[in-house]
Amino acid sequence: MNPTKTSHSESSVSTKQELKKILIQTAISIVIVVGIVFALAYFFRKPLLGLSSVFVELFGYLGLFFGMMLSDSLPAFIPPDAFLMLAVTGNMNGLLTIFWMGTGSIIGGSLAYVIGRYLIPRFHLGRQMVLHYEDRLLPYVRRYGFWAVVLAALTPIPYSWMAYTVGTFKMKYRLFFLGSLFRFARMAIYFYAMLAGWVSGV
Repeated sequence: MNPTKTSHSESSVSTKQELKKILIQTAISIVIVVGIVFALAYFFRKPLLGLSSVFVELFGYLGLFFGMMLSDSLPAFIPPDAFLMLAVTGNMNGLLTIFWMGTGSIIGGSLAYVIGRYLIPRFHLGRQMVLHYEDRLLPYVRRYGFWAVVLAALTPIPYSWMAYTVGTFKMKYRLFFLGSLFRFARMAIYFYAMLAGWVSGV
């Protein structure tokens, strides 16, 4: 038996299992999000409507844009789903929400990519800051390359930390940008999933 062929076969099986696990985690996360939104709509509808109306009046779609830009350039700032929730409860247009949030997310990710590529390697503290996440994300980058960015754009794999990681390891920006375009699909999926939970929670 050819050991190289066997190793390749085992690697292929491992990759399929890993992708299956990621897809299952993504599906579970969507179901959880729908459940949470349903519960919020059922128990806290009036306070959420009041909060979202203030947000829409003060910030509108530009608020979604800048919120996402900060969220995906500064990890742990505010999770993207918080802005999606405001958009859903504020009865904002779905297509405009997806466009502005997707655009803000990609610009934020691009800023994280630039920080990872040009700033983090120059500072020991910055390098230590991302070391933990690099240990988690580097296997994806090495195994999937460009598709690691796609996975991060679509799934619970943290997109902003992936941007730092691929920037630090000098992935071509063109590839990063193309993978990041899947953020629009992510926004669409979660927006309409949340909308379903919100409507059903009446």
